Amino acid sequence: MQNGQNGQNWQIGEVEIQRVVEFEAPLLDPFAIYPDADAETLARHKSWLEPRLQDPETGLLILAFHTFVIRTPRHVILVDTCGGNDRQRPQKPRYHMNSWPYLENLATAGVQLDDVDFVLCTHLHVDHVGWNTRLVDGRWVPTFPNAKYLFARDEWAFWEEEYKTERYTDDPYYEDSILPVIEAGSAVMLDGDHVIDDWVRLSPTPGHTPGHVCVHVECGGAQAVMSGDLMHHALQCAEPDWSSCFCVDPAASAATRREFLATHAETPTLVMPAHFPSPGAGRIIEAGDTWRFKFSDEE
Repeated sequence: MQNGQNGQNWQIGEVEIQRVVEFEAPLLDPFAIYPDADAETLARHKSWLEPRLQDPETGLLILAFHTFVIRTPRHVILVDTCGGNDRQRPQKPRYHMNSWPYLENLATAGVQLDDVDFVLCTHLHVDHVGWNTRLVDGRWVPTFPNAKYLFARDEWAFWEEEYKTERYTDDPYYEDSILPVIEAGSAVMLDGDHVIDDWVRLSPTPGHTPGHVCVHVECGGAQAVMSGDLMHHALQCAEPDWSSCFCVDPAASAATRREFLATHAETPTLVMPAHFPSPGAGRIIEAGDTWRFKFSDEE
């Protein structure tokens, strides 16, 4: 697996956004992640997918796992915390007992653990909550001791019940990545349209999960939006009805995605999905009756 490119920075008025990567690699078979995918459609997109978005040798889609660090004039905010280290995930090998240099990458980006004010998870899937905690003397403790961890109330309510089902009997990510934050008194449950400060707000974008949110940064007439897993891959700009196998409600996910793409297409808004490869951000452009993703280094 590759490390990806760390340290990309964007300025949104007075607000700085920086990307810190856990890992980036050719990872998923498009037919596995997208149940509606077909060979003919994928072949039609091959010319713009390869080599940046799809590995020519294996055909695997290239995904990244990264955190966006937002520095407003008042706060340091982290958006999504990837998969984490030292986790027992035998049924999910890509997350099992990893030793990524994520904390070192944060330090290189100038982020001290004590300085983080808020940790915001766009949703509570395993690859968005991992660095909420770290293993210290055999105990899982909040990685960012002075931070408030912000969870959408609808998201928390769903997963609190879902995690009791047999599906998660052998998947301890609730116990090691979410529950320790709650027990430490660091979690805050929010409505999906919460305003964090004068520059950062949330908007509900349900479908992938019931309480999924996007994170909007607005300052000086400039805008950016961290879209979480509303799109896993740029292929979904061209095929917005292709919801992933990880979506709780595929139809709602597709509807939310179409609305998002139509809203932000041909605007200056910088779109920053949770899994797009380096540089990890760009803009939505129109392409016939659907859309494409134009990376920030292509402008």
